[in-house]
Amino acid sequence: MIHMRNARRALLVLTVAVLALPVLAAAQPPVREITRLAGEVYRFRNNLHYSVFAVTPAGIIVTDPINAEAAEWLRAELARRFNVPIRYLIYSHDHADHITGGQVFADAGAVVVAHENARTQIVEERRPTAVPAITFTDRMTIELGGTVVELAYVGRNHSDDSIVMRFPRERLLFAVDFIPVETVGFRDFPTSWIEDWIESLKRVEQMDFDVLVPGHGKVGSREHVRVFRDYLEDLRGQVLRYAREGRSLEEIKALVDGSKYAGWASFKDWFPLNVEGMYRQVQQHRRGN
Repeated sequence: MIHMRNARRALLVLTVAVLALPVLAAAQPPVREITRLAGEVYRFRNNLHYSVFAVTPAGIIVTDPINAEAAEWLRAELARRFNVPIRYLIYSHDHADHITGGQVFADAGAVVVAHENARTQIVEERRPTAVPAITFTDRMTIELGGTVVELAYVGRNHSDDSIVMRFPRERLLFAVDFIPVETVGFRDFPTSWIEDWIESLKRVEQMDFDVLVPGHGKVGSREHVRVFRDYLEDLRGQVLRYAREGRSLEEIKALVDGSKYAGWASFKDWFPLNVEGMYRQVQQHRRGN
């Protein structure tokens, strides 16, 4: 009887411990850190999302806030470390997982800047962020305290309002979601324009910079722009060839050779989805017999 009671007690303790695991996992604090990229341009990490900011004697230029909690943390860190006002907030594109929480910086006096298409989406989709006060269509340059950031729209890709931000003195380029570094594309290319995407990458390849800073994953180089373009063109070419042969989607998923990209991030989970998305794009834009 004593052994049975002890066994029941042990089982109860084990059950409580197992049930507590999800709670403990959910309670883990977000990973947040700041690293210097070059000069006074820094990278801000919030778990798997990244943005950049530049510190000048006249104030700070911040980019994607990511979410309200991350923005509050960053605002406090900037005040503690640098003690200069935040002058500008620049959105990379309109997607909520990158720009939520912009009101934190707008309320602190920052002027919010984005492509005009992004402003339309932010307003119409009621994104939980500050509405841009300044927009542009092609190019825009911001100069603050001796630091220059050049904003450029290079066409449709992962969205129809993505921009790149080039810091010429530091030779950095910040681009979010449409130029991953040694990472396959996001899922099945939702809300994407593949043909335009390839052309937009060619435009970025013509820009003068050394370091590519993405919104997810590791930092890369200018060469990684060409590498990802090659990936899209290779994937498109294979899927198109098999589609023209009359192959089904399932057959194409089995036939497409992605072995050269097997070491890339998210390959196992997202490469099959990339094939599905590319098949959808190819079928939408080809005219078969």
